[in-house]
Amino acid sequence: MAYLHIKRAFALLILFPFIAIASQNFIIKNDDALLPKKTVDKINAIGNELYAKTGVGVYVALVQHMDTKRILPFEKRIAVSLHKPYILLTLAVHNKKVDIIASDDAKNLIRKEDILSPFPWKGSIIPLLTAHFKNARAAIEAAILNGYSEIAEEVAEAKGVKLKSALGNVNRDIYYWLRILFYSILALIFLNFIYRRYIKR
Repeated sequence: MAYLHIKRAFALLILFPFIAIASQNFIIKNDDALLPKKTVDKINAIGNELYAKTGVGVYVALVQHMDTKRILPFEKRIAVSLHKPYILLTLAVHNKKVDIIASDDAKNLIRKEDILSPFPWKGSIIPLLTAHFKNARAAIEAAILNGYSEIAEEVAEAKGVKLKSALGNVNRDIYYWLRILFYSILALIFLNFIYRRYIKR
């Protein structure tokens, strides 16, 4: 009987690292539950699959306010506790700051400038944050989930693996066309204003 308990304990010891990986939480900060549980669960599913397949941890820090004027010192303070290689996506809502930092061994795995681009045909975060949703939380949720998935998929592609849990091209295309539609409407409003103000007299 004692031998059986020893075998079980040994088996659990061997499996423990995999259990730990499966239960990792990649949402470091989520002030006031800005991300609902379903989104947290989805991000963690993507993060855990990516970590299991590549060893790269992609984390999210979402805060209402940060206690520094610049976002980089805030990010670096959070990153101290992260194991390399890591990528950290940070959004400070009221400071209107969003950024991505990575450890030296993960910097080349993503195209940071493209992901954080303000242009709707390129960026996957800022255009959604600035799209003037009636529900600000919905905009934040969409931006963080979309950006996180984009980061994870770029890491997976760089490492030569596929992610089953990521949003994939279909959802990314939906976000892309929504952004295009929004900015097209803005352009039409602006052109209509120019026409009425300066041309039609």
